[in-house]
Amino acid sequence: MNTNQNSNNEEVDIIKLLNYFKNGVKSIFRRIGKMFSYIFYFIFLLRKFRILTGSLVALGVIYGAIIKPMLKESDEKIYEMVVKTSPVSNIELYAFGKEINIQESLNSNLDSEGIQLAKNLGISSISIEPIKNEDDAINNYFEQIEVNTLRGIETDTLFFHDFKLKDHKNKMAETDFSLQKIRINVNEDHKSASEIQESLLNYLNNLPGIKNDQQARQLALKNYEYELKRTLTNIDSIMYSRAVANKNSTSAGGEQLMVNTASRNTVEGDLLRYTEYFTKRLYGTQKMINSHQNAVSIISNLRLTDEKKVFGGATLNYGIIGLALASLIILAIQFNTYLNRYENGKI
Repeated sequence: MNTNQNSNNEEVDIIKLLNYFKNGVKSIFRRIGKMFSYIFYFIFLLRKFRILTGSLVALGVIYGAIIKPMLKESDEKIYEMVVKTSPVSNIELYAFGKEINIQESLNSNLDSEGIQLAKNLGISSISIEPIKNEDDAINNYFEQIEVNTLRGIETDTLFFHDFKLKDHKNKMAETDFSLQKIRINVNEDHKSASEIQESLLNYLNNLPGIKNDQQARQLALKNYEYELKRTLTNIDSIMYSRAVANKNSTSAGGEQLMVNTASRNTVEGDLLRYTEYFTKRLYGTQKMINSHQNAVSIISNLRLTDEKKVFGGATLNYGIIGLALASLIILAIQFNTYLNRYENGKI
């Protein structure tokens, strides 16, 4: 009797569970259907007020494609360049671009060194964006580990076990990427591209913050290079001393110089393996020293670029703005209609 009752209870529970899932699926589809009904109603409103919608979108497209370019100075040129920088250099670079753009938008008379340089070069605005690539993220990841190793923090700690590449990449800011694309708007009657490029690099590389950071990096790397060279010299001296000692040994069972690196039971074999290890470290350090000769270095020279687009850019942006403005007006009209009906007691 109890067995049959338990079986019936289990069947009832399963039926309730199935009904629960069925109602949940129905609820999801109802919400999806309601969302699509709102979308179709919005499209219907746009169609109903198609004259207003079409007019505002057309005005936006005409403004972006024709009027906005005409408002710019006709002799303005747009240049692009790619530079390699450090995080500190990027902070100064972004601050420099922001300062110029604020000066231009507010039409103020700030008298900083950067503003004066921009005026002399005919620069009206600067935009900067990082070039995000996988290699840069990996290099930045291992550079953090390398820097901490140089400071004496071992990489086998719990922190570095949890220091994942994917998490590090997601947390990287725009200023953490070493490759940066710079777009510069310049008046045509000013200096050439090569003069603008040289002047900008000289200015940035001589800023106190950038210069101090670059010198600190160079000093640390050169000190490390010196220690590596001294270690390799000491290994060579030990190898030479042991070779001389073995050569001058007169005993029959005297120690012989073993240079077979496959053998792991001799001092010579260990020294040769350490020589290879420290040589690779020296090569990597000298490569880093060379890459940090300048805090801001050129990857791609300053060149003219063509920004004109029939579909896209300012044309597309202002077309979308026209559509958004039409949508707001239509919603305002519908809301006003609803208020009138409510006031007249029809709702």
